[in-house]
Amino acid sequence: MNQLTDEQIEAIAGKIKRSDKKAFDNFFRLMYPQLTGFAMGYLRDKNLAYDIVQDSFVILWQKRTGIEPEKSLRSYMYRTVRNRCLNELRNHSKVTVSSELAENVMMTVEMKNEDGNVDKDSLINRFREWITALPERQREAFELSRYEGLNHEEIADVMNISAKTVNNHIVAAINQLRENYKQFKHETSTSDE
Repeated sequence: MNQLTDEQIEAIAGKIKRSDKKAFDNFFRLMYPQLTGFAMGYLRDKNLAYDIVQDSFVILWQKRTGIEPEKSLRSYMYRTVRNRCLNELRNHSKVTVSSELAENVMMTVEMKNEDGNVDKDSLINRFREWITALPERQREAFELSRYEGLNHEEIADVMNISAKTVNNHIVAAINQLRENYKQFKHETSTSDE
């Protein structure tokens, strides 16, 4: 998908505010794959993720006259989807993280298993556990940055915090994942002796 510029999103937001169905349809088609992937990171249920994203677009259309084009419509959509996912998780008391996210985290924190002693699936499962164990806000900021491609200002808008706090959360998450990996690698190497 081509990444929309801030100016393009602002123009689309203005058109949607004026009830332009074609602009809404184009925005839906461009954002739907990103938002469903984002929802899957929370829910691990494809059908539920699709439903939540579709419902979020319905909400956008219903509230279109209140859109402020100068504010990021993309952030608004991520925030809406995020809140609906968190409500769903709260209502069903389950928190999950996708294995794709775990694989991406391994690449993000630049950790490689040079000696090949640990199989990939075992390491992915460990990362999944470590990500789940991160404080909620750290995990959320990290995922929005690394996997949804939002910048710090957009994440701040989604999470309703400052951009500096977003940075602090991301740095803390990466440091914790690195520390967990170092400890895991040490434990693995000492158990092989």
